[in-house]
Amino acid sequence: MAQVLVVSPERSRAREVGDLLRRDGHRVAVHLDVLGWAERETALRPEIIVAPADATDAILAEAVERSHGFPAPLLLIQRADELECEIDLDNRLVDRIATPFACDELLGRVDALVRVRRVVLGGSAQGDDGGGVRGLGRRLARLLGAERPREHAIGPYEEVAGRVARWADRRDAFAPGHAERVTALCATMAEPLELGDEETTTLLRAAMLHDIGKVAVPVEVLHQRAPLDEGQRSMIRTHPRRGATLLRQLGRDHDVADVILHHHEQPDGLGYYGVRGEAVPLTARILAVAEVFDGMTTTRLRRPFAPAAALACLDELKGTRLDASAVDALAERIRPRVRGAVQLSAP
Repeated sequence: MAQVLVVSPERSRAREVGDLLRRDGHRVAVHLDVLGWAERETALRPEIIVAPADATDAILAEAVERSHGFPAPLLLIQRADELECEIDLDNRLVDRIATPFACDELLGRVDALVRVRRVVLGGSAQGDDGGGVRGLGRRLARLLGAERPREHAIGPYEEVAGRVARWADRRDAFAPGHAERVTALCATMAEPLELGDEETTTLLRAAMLHDIGKVAVPVEVLHQRAPLDEGQRSMIRTHPRRGATLLRQLGRDHDVADVILHHHEQPDGLGYYGVRGEAVPLTARILAVAEVFDGMTTTRLRRPFAPAAALACLDELKGTRLDASAVDALAERIRPRVRGAVQLSAP
């Protein structure tokens, strides 16, 4: 199980949460103060921090000042009315649960967040044996083979999946709402491509979660305006695999995970992982077109394309980088909205 740091100025609440986590097999340390817990984190190196405290601002202040890389996720236990206020940190994943809570809800959230961190860090965890590439492979194989504890409900895992996806979306280089826009574009393409109900459901869920693996990419790389170096490009190319792994860990929806895994593949085989043509699921090819279009028209790293210009660029990429039928389906639905607009060249 995991090393957990419980942060709370209230001894009774800390003891209650700590005892619950210990009974689930976790190793628990308690910090009875909302100040200085980041130093304790540095010394202890926990996989998750659970904070059943009212002093949210003080806890978040330390989280902002000290976080770097992919630090331990922070699970806040708050009153229901406090959940109405948004909490957004670029460099630390923050999840929240209302008190009073069901025991299996808290335990499921903790387990799911620990799984996210382990996948993001490549499967490594404190206490694992083995080194180098072979050791990493064994550790990752053990992690991917682990099932959700039988006594934990699936709901917390789905909640965490959504939280991670929203966090990834907010950290990205696109205008806020990228996942929602890509999902809407996929929905418009499903009908002309005659997708069945089951395929459409899979596509739309994958669209909402497709960039979940970008939580493993530092925000400064996602926002970099200069050309990426080879190491940074390699890092970006890991996000479909990491996203598929996260989804299998959190929801065990293999069809959705497969779409996410393949959404950067190309008909010519020059995509991220070299899968070509019909070997790429149609749903993944549709998602690729929707993401490229939204990326062209909403990027924050340069001047975005006008919709008409983006459609013209997609047309040039048909059959090589993008699936021709998916491009035609998008153009069929989008062109009436942009008809009459000035045809712009790509910026």
